[in-house]
Amino acid sequence: MEVTNRALEGILTKVVSNSRKDWVDRLVEATWAYNTTWKTTIGFPPYELVYGKNALLLIEFELNILRMAAHLDLDLSHAHKEILLKLNGLDEYRMQALLHIEVVQVQRKIWHDKKIKEKQFQKGDLALLYESRYKDFKKK
Repeated sequence: MEVTNRALEGILTKVVSNSRKDWVDRLVEATWAYNTTWKTTIGFPPYELVYGKNALLLIEFELNILRMAAHLDLDLSHAHKEILLKLNGLDEYRMQALLHIEVVQVQRKIWHDKKIKEKQFQKGDLALLYESRYKDFKKK
């Protein structure tokens, strides 16, 4: 039980606003995320152990309907177009996320490079020598 509470606390700390007053509203979502996540120790998500089947997400359900309609040659042109628009929108969100990741990485690199101080050594300067072969020993 303590492990579950710790995991739920970790999820809530990531999704709750700065005022921390909306944690009750986010608790259902956090519990759903925890229960549908595959656990290494038991080899199943808790949801599957309780209900005997995997949780079916809405996007998986829509994709299964599309596959079945294509297999049976049903005319779902309007629904098909709407689902394809949603899927294309999802791809756009993923591309935006990838671009955002690249921007953040560049910003972090710039910030990190600003903190690096370039040192110029002249012949005769004293410097500490650190041998990485002897990292177990605390001498320099």
